[in-house]
Amino acid sequence: MEDYMGLALKLAKKAQPFPNPRVGAVIVKNGKIIGKGYHRRPGTPHAEIVALQRAGNNAEGSTLYVTLEPCSHSGKRTPPCTRSIIEKGVKKVVFAMKDPNPMVNGEEELKKAGVEVAGPSKEKDARKINSRYLEHINRKPFVAIKMAMSADGRTATRTGDSKWISGKESRKEAHRMRSEFDAVMVGAGTVNSDDPKLTARIKGKKDPWRVIVDGDFCISADAKVLKNKDRKTIVATTGRAAKRKVEIIRKLAHVFVLGKNRVGMKELVQSLGAMGIKKILIEGGSELNASALEDGIVDRLYLFVAPKIIGGRNAKGVVGGKGIQRMSDAIRLKNLKTKKCGEDILLEFDIQKP
Repeated sequence: MEDYMGLALKLAKKAQPFPNPRVGAVIVKNGKIIGKGYHRRPGTPHAEIVALQRAGNNAEGSTLYVTLEPCSHSGKRTPPCTRSIIEKGVKKVVFAMKDPNPMVNGEEELKKAGVEVAGPSKEKDARKINSRYLEHINRKPFVAIKMAMSADGRTATRTGDSKWISGKESRKEAHRMRSEFDAVMVGAGTVNSDDPKLTARIKGKKDPWRVIVDGDFCISADAKVLKNKDRKTIVATTGRAAKRKVEIIRKLAHVFVLGKNRVGMKELVQSLGAMGIKKILIEGGSELNASALEDGIVDRLYLFVAPKIIGGRNAKGVVGGKGIQRMSDAIRLKNLKTKKCGEDILLEFDIQKP
């Protein structure tokens, strides 16, 4: 029996589409190769599309061997490959390796359409061919966390009133800061209580990706953050999320299921990095702040301090969670920079890594 995946891997070696992955594809019907191709360079048709074009109308009922899970999302210059595979009537798809980019999700899309899917097959060989691509996308994004508090460390009064802790100049600086990041991350509590749009609000600046961490999957389908036409919203949840609600939210945003009971922050950041997101700004509440710091994903801290005393033993602080037991376990900060924002002070620290 001919090694069709081996041939697809040989074709992939010819591809030079970096920073995209090197992919080769072979289409077989009745034991004969009817189409093959590879992704030549960025912006050109993907390997599957080239192979389908060469197969023409014969593609119906065929088997596609491809070195990487087909994409189900539109790139900057290329349409989703799964759509063409389904439309051409391909019966079966065999892939060598899963794409680490969570946006791809081609396997699920194909199965929903009734296409038989098998793989990974020859994953080790496929990963070796794409070692440069994998190193590129597995680089951890730069993560900063932005907090605002009163001089005594509170983020709201004991009744939950928080508007506004910081002054107008600080809020303007925060919007400018947001425009410099690829993604802004908040918790579901922030979305449900404040219903923010999470846009840059600065003319000429692109809006960042919006990432909502929602372990309980309690986000409302009516939230403003889900109403943006650009569909640049991601909801990260857990295996506890009700499947029916997942399907509803998936019509409005991208849904990542990460972890059984708790959203793994390291896994989430890695998934965002695989999408090409390089800079993430966390604007969460005390619990999300705690999770990010405890999981060691934060590189920089921006702390707005307002000249106000709030008090109250039940008033929230900037970092929640369980906290540490010993002072020696405290997260250390370094490289302090200060900036005056109206009556407030912006403190900037780097997080000292172990």
